[in-house]
Amino acid sequence: MIYSFWIFDRHCNCIFEREWTLANSNNTNAMGNGTINSKQNDEVGKLLYGMIFSLNSVTQKLSSSLSENQINNNIRSISTGKFRIHTMQTATGLWFILVTDFKQQNYSQVLQYIYSHIYVKYVVHNLLSPYDFALNPKEQRGQGIKRINNRHFINSLEAFLQPMLT
Repeated sequence: MIYSFWIFDRHCNCIFEREWTLANSNNTNAMGNGTINSKQNDEVGKLLYGMIFSLNSVTQKLSSSLSENQINNNIRSISTGKFRIHTMQTATGLWFILVTDFKQQNYSQVLQYIYSHIYVKYVVHNLLSPYDFALNPKEQRGQGIKRINNRHFINSLEAFLQPMLT
């Protein structure tokens, strides 16, 4: 079961968030209950990104001090007793994050597909979509308010993830 999906940009801003565990009658869609880009999840997003950023920093420091060959040693999955967080970082600094139940083992191919076939097609190749979601160059880290609202991206993401929701 998938609980939520998040995309963070290189400025630590949550640029897309989809939660399937909250039922909100004002912001539901035909694919199921939940929220899309909800303000009520801003604090959760900051905590989630902060945890992943911190753990990734620790693993980078440990791996560089333990080995001489510089292998990219990013966090791919974090597990607790109740859920698992699957992560993928792109070369441009985007973080794609899926929060699932603990039983799900590996969603790296799912995240790769979302990035290469859905995000690239509907956000990157869209000339009306910003290439950088920061409001201006002086924007504080994690203070951005721009979000992905492309309905084709949202519908394709929903259609792709729908069979994995239960």
